Amino acid sequence: MASISFRANVGKVRGLQFSQDGKPRFSFSAAESHRRFNKQSQQWEDTGTTWYSITVFGRHAEDLADIIQEGAKQQVVVSGRQETRAYEHNGEQRTSLDVIADHVGIVHRAPQQAQQQGGWNQPQQSQADWGAVPANNAWAGGGQQQGQGNTPPPF
Repeated sequence: MASISFRANVGKVRGLQFSQDGKPRFSFSAAESHRRFNKQSQQWEDTGTTWYSITVFGRHAEDLADIIQEGAKQQVVVSGRQETRAYEHNGEQRTSLDVIADHVGIVHRAPQQAQQQGGWNQPQQSQADWGAVPANNAWAGGGQQQGQGNTPPPF
């Protein structure tokens, strides 16, 4: 098994289940979109999607079952161990990317009002309200980083 970390959109939620000895397991699928910047066209291009089957065990599984919902357009950050499994479906050979997650975090989206008033890189509050965060720190909701447009590429 290889370690893996990625950001993805929640897909089908299989839900919370319990083993015969009562241990909780939460499973869902997630899609990681791949994009790259085309220097010739100066545009972001979609280059494909990777689907993962994610399983979480223990107390974290129970917590996620209350938070992750199918159809809610949620994004998650996942880290864990990946294994590849080959299987056959309708006579066709396929590959499944299974992740046993150690950690799953929910990515909170910017408030709708902030997006409508100028995008991701313009916070509603003054820089002083954000604390000692550099203006070019995109993760903290600060200003725009050099070389990027107003909107970061979706993950």
